[in-house]
Amino acid sequence: MTKVLFVYPNVGKTLQIPMGIAYISSYLKRSGIHTFLWDGTFQDPNTLGFSIKLLQPDIVCFSALSPDYDFVLKLAKSIRKKYDKIPFVIGGYHATFCPNEVFNTGIFDRVIVGEAEYALMNYIEGCKEGYKIYGKLADVNEIPWPDHEMFKEHFSKKISWSDEKYERTGVVLTSRGCPFSCTYCSCNALKQLYGPGITRFRDIDDVINEIVYITGLYGLDNIWFTDETLTINKKRIIELCKKYKDRVGIPFSIETRPDTVNEEVLLALKDAGCTMIRMGIESGVDRIRNGLYGRNIDRQDIIHTFLLAKKIGLKTSSFNIAGAPTETIDDIEETIYLNQQCEVDTGKMTLFNVFPGTKMWDYCKDHGYKIKKKYPENYYEDSNFVHESLSIKQLTQMTDKFNTIINGKQGI
Repeated sequence: MTKVLFVYPNVGKTLQIPMGIAYISSYLKRSGIHTFLWDGTFQDPNTLGFSIKLLQPDIVCFSALSPDYDFVLKLAKSIRKKYDKIPFVIGGYHATFCPNEVFNTGIFDRVIVGEAEYALMNYIEGCKEGYKIYGKLADVNEIPWPDHEMFKEHFSKKISWSDEKYERTGVVLTSRGCPFSCTYCSCNALKQLYGPGITRFRDIDDVINEIVYITGLYGLDNIWFTDETLTINKKRIIELCKKYKDRVGIPFSIETRPDTVNEEVLLALKDAGCTMIRMGIESGVDRIRNGLYGRNIDRQDIIHTFLLAKKIGLKTSSFNIAGAPTETIDDIEETIYLNQQCEVDTGKMTLFNVFPGTKMWDYCKDHGYKIKKKYPENYYEDSNFVHESLSIKQLTQMTDKFNTIINGKQGI
């Protein structure tokens, strides 16, 4: 029986389930393949070799976001000679957009480009032509539910930064892909690979059945919908809310864009048990938010949506970026001010980073900006982008200021 060991680096140690691995694992299991996990969230790098020796997998599959790639490469190198007869396969965003760079290290036997469910299965079944394996888009209504069991240690999350209480949070996707074209987003970069049909929606009843099952099995306190933009289709989200209220009923939180909700949607979310809505502000300056980032969201619409959500009784959280090309200290101050106008309950401000495959990567290259070879492990503390006038110290001072004003605390 074929055995596959997944290596999840998670350099940042976040309790955030990698849904890609979870879905691939369940898809393989459905065909009788045994899957195992080495989880860098909780395990020391020195134990990977021991895990391979103990499990004797037929394939070791590494996953890497760009910030995790240096760690993954070092980890794979450390065991490559000892386990040279076991195929090493790598996937994830970095492998997808830098396949030649990854393969030319001589460490990995195959590189999966794009979504990996079908691609990895084809490889296991004997398709060995070429070092790049191109993954077809998965049918989100054909593949099984993700392997929640594999990542059950990730369910326990702190309620807030300042509170020591924990709750058990299940992670669910109702769709894959995003129709928007934010220039910094790797999800948008996948559209260049697959075309406009990348956004796919799961059957609502199947989503609800999954939530009912995992809620009962794991005693979950709440659900976190991690769709890129949950409220793309207003009719669909209202149907989801109605069925969620009838059959689930525990609190949940979502991520979306301010321009994809209206009062009807917000009321439906609130009625169904939504407690937190997370939305991207990104920048308080039109030149950056809409010009550089391609967000195309009016400032007044952002304010209106946040204040409306607050009025309806939803807590709000914002995503923000500091340090874009041409950005000034005054621009970052304007982002802080916009968050104040929106009366956000909490917010995050990361440093601007740039990733292969994105339009922003091309913009920075075309305009002569320096991009460091090493990706930072923490977006809040460092950047791979060299700004024309702002230092990392200046930027982190501004993110500290953001946290003091918006979150009422110094630092994350």
